[in-house]
Amino acid sequence: MKMNFFKYIMLIFAGLTFFACEVDYLSDPNEPEVAPTPGILNRVQKRLMDDTRDEWFSGRQMLLWVQYWNQVNYTEEDRFQYRESVNQGAWDDLYKNAQDLWDIIDFNTDEATKGDMAQFGPNVNQIAAARVMLVYTYLYAVELWGDVPYASYGSDNESFQANRLKADDIMDVAYASQEDIYVDMLNELDEAEASIVGDYVMDGDNFFSGDATKWKRFANSLRLRIANRLKGVYSGAQTHIDDAIASGVMESNEDNAGVPYEANAENGSPMYLAYYVENRTDFAPSMQFVELLKGNRGNFSADPRLDIFVADNADGFKIGIPLTASNGIVSSFEHESFPGEAIIGTASKAPAYTEIYMEYAEVCFIMSELNSWDQTWYEEGVRASMERWGVSTEEIDAYIATLPPATEENVMMQKYIALYMQPMEAWSEYRRTGYPNTLVKPNEEYTYSWQFMRGGAVVDTSATYTFKPIGGLTDVPARNKYPLNEASVNGASLSSAVSAMGGNEQDTELWWME
Repeated sequence: MKMNFFKYIMLIFAGLTFFACEVDYLSDPNEPEVAPTPGILNRVQKRLMDDTRDEWFSGRQMLLWVQYWNQVNYTEEDRFQYRESVNQGAWDDLYKNAQDLWDIIDFNTDEATKGDMAQFGPNVNQIAAARVMLVYTYLYAVELWGDVPYASYGSDNESFQANRLKADDIMDVAYASQEDIYVDMLNELDEAEASIVGDYVMDGDNFFSGDATKWKRFANSLRLRIANRLKGVYSGAQTHIDDAIASGVMESNEDNAGVPYEANAENGSPMYLAYYVENRTDFAPSMQFVELLKGNRGNFSADPRLDIFVADNADGFKIGIPLTASNGIVSSFEHESFPGEAIIGTASKAPAYTEIYMEYAEVCFIMSELNSWDQTWYEEGVRASMERWGVSTEEIDAYIATLPPATEENVMMQKYIALYMQPMEAWSEYRRTGYPNTLVKPNEEYTYSWQFMRGGAVVDTSATYTFKPIGGLTDVPARNKYPLNEASVNGASLSSAVSAMGGNEQDTELWWME
């Protein structure tokens, strides 16, 4: 067998996916022949968050590239030189999670297993949940690399081959085109939502405890997100936008899709584990983001989310770490704040924290955009975000009263703030719109002013910095390069993808950026 076959086939084992003539997973629950689907869904929902919101993929790439955070010791990733191990790890993690989701579909379609799986929820509903989650998973891949291996439940497109080695005996996995992938993802979400019957989806659901109405709203909202991203390049996007809204998108924060982490070290949130279990205190809120929240950068007054997103430093100030040209400059900076306790907890206690897949505030900002930058939806998005983070009604009302009118800039800037800790989506929106416009650009020189305490007195100081990227980029990267290992394990398909995309560089634009 070819080497690439082994590489992809290894991704199936996490789901315990061997079929038997007679299904037996209850007689010895410690050694099941077929994994019950609730356990698979439960694990994927959490593990996908663990994989994509941890100190590596999120902390050392995504949060840095959209400048929510900067690093305090090693600036290479801030300056766009990501680690190949992180790039390869993201690829492996996404396809591993996708394989588990395909196992849910297989167990609910195979005659030998689907009868047993029906005890956990209607077969069609379990398939629908897996299809929605597959779109979310593959969306990460296509927006990180461009053309990628992809698979679909509802399409017979011959290029959709990812995660189907076991089923279809595929050896050289094709890279599907972005256009084909996006169009199919919209169709998958449409079909999955329409196929859900009754009021219960399945057991093991971290998001909605099986609530079918909320699953439908999640599917429609995700379709709205994707169609809105494509409306400038895909003629069918508006039809999906209209239908998703008519079918029912998220209506409040009660519909938010997220994974609740526990207030302990065993099941704590990814960044709590990073800061206080692994002791990786290499990150701090960025100067750019802290100054935006303070009202010193951008069009807004001081934001009450500042106290939640950013902790006080040792002097009692909220100070962001600057974005600079070298490790030495930031390692000598002594004033930066940590992220807020609501996000990373404290040394003695993890936060009861929910990592968000998608939330109502995002839907509100999309609705404002679709309705010519509507003021009401804009304000509703701000309110929803603040309520989600626990800001008081009085503070919310006071802040909304100071909001500048809804425009593309103001709506997209508030969307950026609301997407804090969801940096992959913030990156995609920056690539689509150019907002936020408060990021420090490559080779930009800027002056940063802050305060610190000396001898009991407040000292005002400032310094001038220049952001020097690595690799010659003039803006935030458009994508990651393909993992280096792909040239060895799937070289012919990789070459075809690179040719179709017009390159394999960090500034090679995605389909919808053209």
